[in-house]
Amino acid sequence: MQEFLTLYKNVENPTLAMVLFTFLLSFVLSGFVAFTYEKTSNISIKSLNYIQSLVLASVVATMIMQAIGDNVAVGLGMIGALTIIQFRTTFRDPRDIIFMFACLGIGIACGVFGFYIAITGALVFCLIAILMRFSPFHKGNHVVWELRLKAPTECFEKEFYDILNQYTKRYDLDQLWPDVDKTGIKVIEMELKVLLKDDNSQKQLMEALSARGIQTRKWSRLGESNNDIN
Repeated sequence: MQEFLTLYKNVENPTLAMVLFTFLLSFVLSGFVAFTYEKTSNISIKSLNYIQSLVLASVVATMIMQAIGDNVAVGLGMIGALTIIQFRTTFRDPRDIIFMFACLGIGIACGVFGFYIAITGALVFCLIAILMRFSPFHKGNHVVWELRLKAPTECFEKEFYDILNQYTKRYDLDQLWPDVDKTGIKVIEMELKVLLKDDNSQKQLMEALSARGIQTRKWSRLGESNNDIN
């Protein structure tokens, strides 16, 4: 096995079989990373298109690295060509960026025939991701909700946070907008990310907030399109 993996290390003109093996290894390793992502990520932020992108990005990185090889001119030309493309995809979770970088790293390592690095790196990365799944830092299998609220300033007092603590496992303030309504009353509109203790308690939380005089402007799963509530 060791002789097989080191066979391609210093080859200047790889054969078709070598190229196919490189792409196959990149596909398998990135598929393993994508499988790990699917099994360790919160159910509200999984995207089938993103999981496909993990595998495809690794294959593309392999192709680019093999096309460049040791040719500096080709490398500079490739950089110039890629700068023309503008990537506007927004990652809602920093963890998604890390998994994308992992697959790109696998593709680059395979593209330069660093098979040991690609295999070891993929295995270690996936092992750590699985261990983190069972650590206290993981959010579990609950849905992460995006919640936008609006109410007079005095509504956001201790009782408001008591309600959040009663129904949520965790909540994070994303944005806050102080304003004045048409009658001159000071109001606050805030956007939160909440993790419910029970995913079926959404209705009870909205009713408790409504009884407090707080209007729910939006309630949607993290990563989904906005579902405004009139």
